[in-house]
Amino acid sequence: MTDQRGGPLSVDVDTSGVLQVHGDIDIAGGPTLENYVLRSTNGQPLVLDLDDVAFIDSSGLRTLLMLTRRARQRDTDMRLRNVGAAVRRMLDITGTADQFEIEE
Repeated sequence: MTDQRGGPLSVDVDTSGVLQVHGDIDIAGGPTLENYVLRSTNGQPLVLDLDDVAFIDSSGLRTLLMLTRRARQRDTDMRLRNVGAAVRRMLDITGTADQFEIEE
């Protein structure tokens, strides 16, 4: 299990390659998530488990949208798993839920 810590956000990679995100995806945590994902992208579908994300702001949403676009440019997918109430609310309010593949 790999652990990447950077301020209030950290990312663990489970044995199946799922990125488990812990903390806030905000102006401080977004760049940490972006850097981790860009270093670990290997052409395989990317799955972000957001079960431990309690807060996301507009900069965090921008990070998720950018990562989704980059995955598509590389002919792969990015899926969001265990999307909690805070993230779901941000996606619904901004009308961006359809930009993501969300595992239910």
